[in-house]
Amino acid sequence: MKSVKAVIWASLTLLLLLFLFQNRDTLLANTTLQLTLIGPLQFRSTPIPLYALILGSLLLGVLFAALYCGLANLRLSKNLRSLRKQNLSLQEELKSLRNLPITDAEVPATRPADASGNESAEKAEEEKSGQNNVMDG
Repeated sequence: MKSVKAVIWASLTLLLLLFLFQNRDTLLANTTLQLTLIGPLQFRSTPIPLYALILGSLLLGVLFAALYCGLANLRLSKNLRSLRKQNLSLQEELKSLRNLPITDAEVPATRPADASGNESAEKAEEEKSGQNNVMDG
């Protein structure tokens, strides 16, 4: 894989050098930038070589991209920090709930109807317990 990357980078570098040598005169030619606003407001730069303009634009773009990514990274790290705090507090709450003793007051007295497997079996149990209460009394 490293050799493939090396071949690709070497090919791209060769193509860039070929482009630069073939367009040397154009890239070395001086260029003047101009901005005309409403009325007599007109701004004009000093003559600069085209390669400097292209290189400066590239570096400015890299700077803005790094600034944008850096700010997004700060926002994400702040969000990550708050989520880690929330996760820690939830884990502590879960640990404290796991350590609570189970008491009879917390257990429901009857099972929900959908949890029962056979309703007739429950009725038979109720009748049986009712008969036992009558006999005891």
